[in-house]
Amino acid sequence: MKLGQRLLVFYFLILGLVGWFVLDLVFGQAKPLVRQSAEETLVDAANLLAEIVAEDADNGEIVITPSLRQALNRYAGRTPDADIWGLKKDRIHTHIYITGPTGVVLFDSRGKDEGEDFSRWNDVHLTLQGRYGARTTRTDPEDPSTSVMYVAAPIRDGGSLVGVISLGKPGRAIEPFVQQAERHLILYGGLALFGCLVVGVLLAWWLSRRVNRLRRYAEAVANNERPAPPVFRGSDEIRDLAHAVTAMRRRLEERARLEDNVSLLTHEMKSPLAAIRGAGEILHDEISDPSLTRFTDNVIHESQRLCDLLDRLLAMARLEKLESLPARKRRVNIATLVEEWRRSRYALLADKHLHVSVNDGTLQAEEETLTLALFNLLDNALRFANAETALTVHVEGNALTVENIGPAIPDYALDRVTERFYSLPAPGHDKSSGLGLAMVNEIASLHGGSLALANTDNGVRSTLTIPQQEH
Repeated sequence: MKLGQRLLVFYFLILGLVGWFVLDLVFGQAKPLVRQSAEETLVDAANLLAEIVAEDADNGEIVITPSLRQALNRYAGRTPDADIWGLKKDRIHTHIYITGPTGVVLFDSRGKDEGEDFSRWNDVHLTLQGRYGARTTRTDPEDPSTSVMYVAAPIRDGGSLVGVISLGKPGRAIEPFVQQAERHLILYGGLALFGCLVVGVLLAWWLSRRVNRLRRYAEAVANNERPAPPVFRGSDEIRDLAHAVTAMRRRLEERARLEDNVSLLTHEMKSPLAAIRGAGEILHDEISDPSLTRFTDNVIHESQRLCDLLDRLLAMARLEKLESLPARKRRVNIATLVEEWRRSRYALLADKHLHVSVNDGTLQAEEETLTLALFNLLDNALRFANAETALTVHVEGNALTVENIGPAIPDYALDRVTERFYSLPAPGHDKSSGLGLAMVNEIASLHGGSLALANTDNGVRSTLTIPQQEH
């Protein structure tokens, strides 16, 4: 699934969940809100009628005069023909009844319950106690749509409670308003959801378009093409990323050109250097003059040193081109590698009368690069070791330690000795290339490990740490 499609799916999913929760909450409140509005209106109407009825009270008793009865009956029979927010109201749904101080019905707008005792109903019972009286009753206990909401108001004469007037509103009269509110909510909620979906589609398209432009640019760079950097309007993370990719491309191109030039230079120089060295060796055998012999020895020595430098430059270039090591890691016996190095450096070891000791141990690593790292650590230790001392190689856990006895590393150089071309003078030796420890540090990074150098009481300790894979 593409990025734009994923963004759209997640956006619509979150929007849908939020919309569902909001609509569910509103739908849950729609009917109670309409009922509360209707109840508030009934309370006002009940109190108004209570005052009208109280005008005809006589000596603390309610009197239902013929004119009052006729007026209430005419009210019950009216046809309002009202248009309330698009809903037609063509009849009066309000039920009115008046009870005396004992709860007996004195007037019923439906003409059915006069003389009945309503003192048990909450609207009458609570109002006679001086409290707010209201109730909801179903005319059919099995049908919720037949519920009727009643509210009552006290009828007073001279401060004395002489009766109760109750007004009832059927639920069926309120239901159309609830349904209309729900339809409007569904309509407007659907339109809002559709509008948000359109905005989400446009946003996903806009973002996907920008990302695709950046992706095509990166793919073209990866295919060694030279596309023009994409131009984005505005200032955002994608524009910053495009600038970063362009800057990275230019730096990588500069580095690639440098590496190619170094590789080309080293390859081109190796043949002339080999010819110079060969010529020097031939001249050395043919010349008997001591001064000329020193000259030919210098030619041979310097040409060999240049060849070693070129070999190190090539090795360093190969390491820096690696993004990761090959997957062929295995357990490598360190003692075997040390013995191989000792045989190749026999003359130098013998010249300094150095002894090499190593414990039995293995490291899980890529063998070729680990060999290169170990040989460079040992060469560095040999170069700075005092005569008639020992080189110690120790393997423990995931750490390989090489220790020599000799001059300490100055404090100012401890953090720089792993930099390329940075070297310290060693007694009796020419200045080194400054690439040995830099290669070891690069190999450690490729393995996900580290290289640490520290001074000891009588020398220097180099520790190469390589994380080991768990089985």
